[in-house]
Amino acid sequence: MRHRLSYAFVLFAGAMLLLAPPSARALDIAIVLSQAEGAPRAFADALRSLLPENAHRLTLAGTADGGVNETVLERADVIVTAGASAVEAVVGRTRRPTLAVLLSRQQFANLRARYPAAAMSAIVLDQPLRRQLRLVRAVLPRATRVGVLLGPESGALETELADVAASESIQLRSQQVLQAADVLAASERLLDVSDALLAIPDPVATNAASARAVLLSSYRYRRPMIAYSQAYVEAGALAAVFSSPSDVAVDVADWITSQGNGPVSLPAARSASRFGVAVNRQVARSLGLNVADDLSLIKAISGGNAR
Repeated sequence: MRHRLSYAFVLFAGAMLLLAPPSARALDIAIVLSQAEGAPRAFADALRSLLPENAHRLTLAGTADGGVNETVLERADVIVTAGASAVEAVVGRTRRPTLAVLLSRQQFANLRARYPAAAMSAIVLDQPLRRQLRLVRAVLPRATRVGVLLGPESGALETELADVAASESIQLRSQQVLQAADVLAASERLLDVSDALLAIPDPVATNAASARAVLLSSYRYRRPMIAYSQAYVEAGALAAVFSSPSDVAVDVADWITSQGNGPVSLPAARSASRFGVAVNRQVARSLGLNVADDLSLIKAISGGNAR
């Protein structure tokens, strides 16, 4: 009788093991940075701190400007690159699954076009359009007309942007420019018919050379600019929504932890799920605006949940 019970227990335990979901496996992860310091280093440090100690092997395989160790790449289960130049330094020399972070949607699209067969995905820096427009609504609840300057790369977003704006009860006013020399005049035409300007990443429409002039015009017209980076806010934009290196690292750590015992499964290319906001309180005061605290803004953008 005792032997029969023991045998039945063994069969039951074996069945439970077969039915149990696959456990996360230890991965050999190669990290390549675009440069040794700054945002790429902050991302790598955050990722290392988020993963359980000794659960995975993270190895720095080099930097785009200092060279990459191909031996480390070839033994890796997956490669994580931080910065556009980092993934460029990797994707043409290995078939290993590669997850790229800290690059724009357009930079990733360009790489995908050049290397269509590469096992590659990305968590891009660009914020979802709805997230950006909800920031407009949160900081400027009375604004109904939002102007946006679109360039050669961002112009393809015009229809989607108009649809999302309409769903948020915002009327979109847009101008397209093909060269930097036209940016200031186009932005002033928008300022005449808008309650605020929304900056969308584009190498022509929102480049560093023209940003200061556009910000000064927006201040002169008393029409705030809503942007996509903390640096823009420090330069004079009213507010921005963005994902920090630490935000991106949380998404990557979650993805790594979710991997089972089979082949590495790359996520679909997307924006980071976590984000933060920055507000230039001095600009808000000068425009007579009472802007909510950062946590309240994040909750408003998220639909009531802080992330």
